[in-house]
Amino acid sequence: MTIYSVLQLLIFSILLLNSVHLMPAFNRLLKGADSAFRSGCLCAILTLRLARNILGLILVTASTAPNPEIHALVPKGILLFLVLALLNAGLTQYLERNRLEEDAGF
Repeated sequence: MTIYSVLQLLIFSILLLNSVHLMPAFNRLLKGADSAFRSGCLCAILTLRLARNILGLILVTASTAPNPEIHALVPKGILLFLVLALLNAGLTQYLERNRLEEDAGF
């Protein structure tokens, strides 16, 4: 195995293990949220995480493709990956801030 193959395997494993973070969000979604808005936010976060992880797996394999047209799409894919990560972080922060405000009200 070359160093590049080991690095690709490592990135693939990290992205796969990152999917484990989806389980708590999915569990909270299924328990029944106290409002439709919270449920929608949890569903959006779950969808963003799934899309980000799938895109990451596609980018790992696209970077090794022999076709130069596919290599030209990799920077756009990385930009989309970062946008999805920022949207996920923003939604998570918004939901956490709302949860803290609700807890402070009691």
